[in-house]
Amino acid sequence: MASLKHKQNPTLDDFQDLVSDWLWEADENNIIIYSNGQLEKALRRPITTLVGENLLKVFKELCLSDRSESAPSARLLSGSLDRGQEFSLPSVQFHNKNLLPMQMCLMGKPVKGIDGSKCGFRGIGRLIACEPNSGEEEVKLKTLMMAVKNTPSGIIITDPDGVIRYANPGFTEITGYTKQDVLGKTPKILSSGHTRNSAYADFWNTIKQGRSWQGTVCNKRKDGDLFWCRETVTPVIQRNGRISNYIAIQQDVTAEFKTQQELHESEERFRGFAEAASDWYWETDADLRFSYVSDSATEHADMDLQDMLGMTRAELVTQAEDQEFWIEHLEDLSQKRAFKDFTYTFVRKDGQHRRWQISGKPYYSPGGEFRGFRGVGKDITLSTELEAQLQQSQKMEVVGQLTGGIAHDFNNLLSIIMGNAELLREQLAESDAPYREKLENIIYAAKRGASITNQLLVFSRKEALKPQVVNLEELIDQMMDMLKSSMGTSIDLVLKAKAGTWCCFVDPDQFVNSVLNLCINARDAMESKGVLNISIENRPSFKPCRQMEIPSADYVVVTVRDEGVGIAKQDLSRIFEPFFSTKEAGKGTGLGLSMVYGFAKKSGGTIWIESEEGQGTTVQLFLPRHCID
Repeated sequence: MASLKHKQNPTLDDFQDLVSDWLWEADENNIIIYSNGQLEKALRRPITTLVGENLLKVFKELCLSDRSESAPSARLLSGSLDRGQEFSLPSVQFHNKNLLPMQMCLMGKPVKGIDGSKCGFRGIGRLIACEPNSGEEEVKLKTLMMAVKNTPSGIIITDPDGVIRYANPGFTEITGYTKQDVLGKTPKILSSGHTRNSAYADFWNTIKQGRSWQGTVCNKRKDGDLFWCRETVTPVIQRNGRISNYIAIQQDVTAEFKTQQELHESEERFRGFAEAASDWYWETDADLRFSYVSDSATEHADMDLQDMLGMTRAELVTQAEDQEFWIEHLEDLSQKRAFKDFTYTFVRKDGQHRRWQISGKPYYSPGGEFRGFRGVGKDITLSTELEAQLQQSQKMEVVGQLTGGIAHDFNNLLSIIMGNAELLREQLAESDAPYREKLENIIYAAKRGASITNQLLVFSRKEALKPQVVNLEELIDQMMDMLKSSMGTSIDLVLKAKAGTWCCFVDPDQFVNSVLNLCINARDAMESKGVLNISIENRPSFKPCRQMEIPSADYVVVTVRDEGVGIAKQDLSRIFEPFFSTKEAGKGTGLGLSMVYGFAKKSGGTIWIESEEGQGTTVQLFLPRHCID
């Protein structure tokens, strides 16, 4: 006892764990400066969080759940605080975070200074837990237990250490473990080893902080089979803030998980096919706007995905000449009809013209509502070009065979005419001068016809060439005087040749005729005025485009470039055909370019033309380099 007498005076903090009521003190501004923490515990708040709060504000917040009965108490408190008077308020009912009903009777006395001025208030809040009706509570409890017992979901209740204290029949149905199998054990018996340790750490960290956890984990049944389980674990928190139990609710979602997994694998498989395929896949909504396009489509269109999404099919009509073909296609779309192999031209942002071919069919909701179209598309530019190239090659081959046959037969007839005409000329006397003149006309016409047939035979590649190793620059230089006289005085002829031009193995006479034909065509296109450029250069390791039909190799290129009217686009594919001419009637035989074409092909090279109406024409004659072994 002596030691107690000499102990220092105790403080309120020494008794706060022994007092169930809320002890508080507020300053002259009604700001709480002391709290023993009992009200915080009742509200499930951290201790001392009320310090610094306004007393009247705290009381009003408690009254929010029952404003009609507590409003007078709030007004009484406000008046007492303003007047500095002692108060004792009627009990106010409120609910804590666990929705448990509680009551509090708040009392307080003013604290005055030595001079009698108001310094604040001290008081007590008597906390009383409301007792529910025992009969009603018993019915609620029985109802709850019946629901827990009969629910198909698995439910287990553990203590704070995770030891299982209860398991319902639904848990047994899902896992195969009976209640007797799991009581006294932890949920680790369900562990499959497929869940990461970090996931378990996150789980325990969450529930130990008093928060619920939700997730899907892979567990193992009693028979060893794996199953996927969607779980919700909620802590049970007592009035003192401690966790007494954990309640876990489990749902077997194995079938759902497998369905989602199969769907994901199917989507990944489809995505892989879509990315690997040259074709692309597309989908439109009911308004015929793109709702999906595969990556291949954006690459072929040279567009961003976001730019294509939302576009309509009609907005892809980039060529005016395609409009008439689109009318029927757009009608198919509006009538919700399937379509196949619709082909059109798409112009990319970089100016490339691409040929696209698409097929599609409508799709509907399970209820029969039209949802849009789904289909595939592909870029057929290459195949279209190859097909056109093959057709052109076959056409030229047929024309060549036909032309060669006719020219050969015609040449035989001309030989007979010329032979007999020359014999007859030798037998004419000097007095037969009128007949001699007519005979000379016959011989001239026959020779002219023979010249034409020779050109046809060159085109058909039936006329044997007499190739030699020649320097093309030297040949052109030797024929410059003839070319200048053929061009006339109004055309400036410019020759550009780089030093060291390679030699070629060609027929020099046919080469000279080819260059002369190209220059005469250029002169006519320029209407006998302007500048005609001729250039010669080496093209080492030249890689031609597909349409040139020549291998990669070293070439000597002779280029003839004029400033004439150019060639219409629709005529470019026919300019090498015999007797086809863009000149006026009577101003050409239509054999010049066909002869050059035949000479180039038979020499192992090719001829390439680029032209645009109003922009002139550039003709390039590619002849292979001659290599001396």
